[in-house]
Amino acid sequence: MVFARLYETDACTAYAGDVRSLKLSFAVWVIDDYTKQKPLGKIQVETKETGKKASQNLSGYYFFTDLDAGNYKLTIKPELYFPEEITVDMSAFSDPKKPVVEINGKPEIALKPNPKYPFPANATLLRGQIESSSGKTVTGLRVGVDGRDIENLADSRGEFVLYFKNIAKTEEVTLTINGEAVESSFTVQEGKTVSSKKILIQ
Repeated sequence: MVFARLYETDACTAYAGDVRSLKLSFAVWVIDDYTKQKPLGKIQVETKETGKKASQNLSGYYFFTDLDAGNYKLTIKPELYFPEEITVDMSAFSDPKKPVVEINGKPEIALKPNPKYPFPANATLLRGQIESSSGKTVTGLRVGVDGRDIENLADSRGEFVLYFKNIAKTEEVTLTINGEAVESSFTVQEGKTVSSKKILIQ
């Protein structure tokens, strides 16, 4: 006769073989778009349809288990970054054994820092605020630099922050709002934070 050896914990008594099997549905890897490293602050990842929150493994992946096959709206709600919402098609994974969400062919989601993000003192930044002359909300406007692959969002107060790397000591830039260039140009200084005047839009 064979006796199963039991293991004592401070919460309950668990028996060998009493193991629950979970099936990985998909995993998400998020990074800080500024540092390209692990994001700062609290981050909540969940599926919009079920409200199920992701677990996180020791490697840093957020993952979901035992979801029914189909499409899901994945919402990412960070403390120091702008939120993201992504549609995940579980049938589209190239390798079902490694169901990692990809964006533009990359197995990672880069989170854009919001104006509250703690940039280092020597960061090269352009901060500003957008106001609507008609009183309309300016949340979610895309603010970028004309001719450069630099873009971020405006928050609920119209505030935005753009971050630069590998620039000359000073550089003249023209901002774009939702892809349209604004009239004024601004001088960005390496290692400094430059504040623009308020930008009025219709």
